[in-house]
Amino acid sequence: MAKSKSKSRAKAKEDVTTDNLGDRIFTTAKDTFGKQFKSVKQFLRGESEKLAITLRMIIEARIAGDVSEEEARILLNQQKIATSAVLTAAEGMSLIAVQSAINAALNVVRQFVNGKVGFSLL
Repeated sequence: MAKSKSKSRAKAKEDVTTDNLGDRIFTTAKDTFGKQFKSVKQFLRGESEKLAITLRMIIEARIAGDVSEEEARILLNQQKIATSAVLTAAEGMSLIAVQSAINAALNVVRQFVNGKVGFSLL
């Protein structure tokens, strides 16, 4: 059991990159859903990648100076709302469970994303 916990911690500390944003978001959300994962399984991979695409776009736009902090927040919020709507549409899924999973998933990539955009987006 101690080995699995240390493996989990090592995985959690794995570096987040632009390329693995979607995977990190998916894995964390999946773990957060626990037994309820079955209800959202068919949607979670795609929604995780949509969040990652939005975050990548915001990072690139901030680096290029093409989007303000306010615009970045609006873009992220719109994607979070869309993700939440899709996942809560799954039978038996509550808004609280979905929001918890989204928040946990974004928390995992928080330091990486905030460092790239230059402000506290997440």
